[in-house]
Amino acid sequence: MELKIYNPQEEGFLQKIDWNFEELKSEITNKANDYMSLVYTPDQMKEAKKDRAALRKFIAALEDKRKEIKKQVMIPYTDFEEKEKELVSIVNQAVANIDDQIKGYDEAIRQEKLEKVKEIYAKTIGGLADVVTFDKIFKDSWLNVSTSFKSITNEITEIRDKVDNDLVVINADTSPYAYEMKEEYLKNFDLTEAVNKKQQLEETEKKKALFEEQQKQKKDKDQKAMREEIKKIVSAGNEKKESIKERTRAITFRCVVKEHNFKEVNARLNLVTKVCEKFEILEQEEL
Repeated sequence: MELKIYNPQEEGFLQKIDWNFEELKSEITNKANDYMSLVYTPDQMKEAKKDRAALRKFIAALEDKRKEIKKQVMIPYTDFEEKEKELVSIVNQAVANIDDQIKGYDEAIRQEKLEKVKEIYAKTIGGLADVVTFDKIFKDSWLNVSTSFKSITNEITEIRDKVDNDLVVINADTSPYAYEMKEEYLKNFDLTEAVNKKQQLEETEKKKALFEEQQKQKKDKDQKAMREEIKKIVSAGNEKKESIKERTRAITFRCVVKEHNFKEVNARLNLVTKVCEKFEILEQEEL
C-alpha cells in the first residue's frame, strides 16, 4: 500500500503567489511616512478622522484579499485532508483489533507472572506475612518482562531482613511509647519515622507535665490566698465581740392560729428555733 499523488506532481504544487508586493510596499511606505510626519491641528480633527477611516478601509481590503486567496489555495488541500483522514480511520480499526489482542496477551502474561511473584513472596517473607503484607511491598515494575524473578526474590529478602532487624530494635526499646513506635513503623517500614514518633510523644509528655505542674502551683497559690482571705473575714471583729458580754432574753408569746394555717406557722417556728438558745412549747389548747 502506497499513497500516490497524480495531480499535481511535486513540481506542480503552488510554489508562490505572484503579486505586486514590492510596488505596493514602496507606495504604502511613502504614504505611511507622510501620515506619520503629519500633525493635525484641533481645527483639522474632522480631516484626521477621514484619513484614519481611509487607511482602515485599505487595511480591510488587504485582509479580505488574503482570506480569499487562502480559501482558494486550501480548497484542494481540504479535500485531500478529508479523504486522507477517512483512510486513517479505516486503518485504525484494524490497529485497534490487533492492539486489543496484544494488550490481552500482555495482561495474561502479567497475571501469570503475578502469581509466581506471590509464590516467591510467600516462600521468602516467612513469619512476617501478617505485618509485611504483599500489597504493602508490591511494585508494579516486578511484572515487567525485564524484571527477573531473582531480582524480585532479592528485594523481598532485603525487605524481610530489614523489617526483622528494625522490629528487634523497637521491641528492645523500654519507652512507654513502644506501641506507638511500632504502629508508626508498620506504616512504611521506616525506623527513623518510628524514632521521631517516640521523640514527639516524649516532648509532648514533658510539655504536658510542665503545664500540669504550673496549673497545680497556680491552684495551690489561689487556694492559699483564699484561705487567708477567709481567715481574715472570719476573724474580723472577733476581739471586740469577746470583750462585750452578750445579753440573753426570754420571750414569751401566745399565738392563736386557725388549723389551715398550722403548716405555715410551724415553718416559721422552725426558723425561730434555729436562733434560740432554748425553745419549748409550754401548752397547747383548742379554742
